[in-house]
Amino acid sequence: MTSFYQELRGILSSKATELFADYGVACTVETTAPLTSSQLCGILGFTGDRLCGSVVIAATVDALAASNPIGDGATRGWVAELTNQLVGRFKNELYRGGVEVAMSVPIVLTATRLTPLGQEGSEPIRLLVANGVVAIWLEIEADPTLVLAEPSPDTMMAEGDAMMF
Repeated sequence: MTSFYQELRGILSSKATELFADYGVACTVETTAPLTSSQLCGILGFTGDRLCGSVVIAATVDALAASNPIGDGATRGWVAELTNQLVGRFKNELYRGGVEVAMSVPIVLTATRLTPLGQEGSEPIRLLVANGVVAIWLEIEADPTLVLAEPSPDTMMAEGDAMMF
């Protein structure tokens, strides 16, 4: 596994943990958490001049329901929104590192077993969220010379802030 891919996985993992924390839900990274029950899955692609790929989230109903601020349980709309917010945070972090990407719209499906072929032999990022489990896969194609720059002060915005350009 390349160090660049590992760096991006680390960013995605920290952004997922932050996202659930922002919804007031305890979240920890777990290497062996199995996904054994019905799941809702969100898939969202991104593309740029030097980097493109996709993020897949598979979450148990318990994990989704615990994070849903409306309190209407685990819905297709909520998994789409979580996927959109996670990839948006990932996109913001890439931007801070000098890499611009555009996002597609999330696609949602229901599954009892989801096994994407992990890139470079990687396992999904697994999170214990409340009483449930979330698995996150990252797939990328990148310019082999691409590295993330150190963030500049003008790119350090809080998540959810608007930037006009």
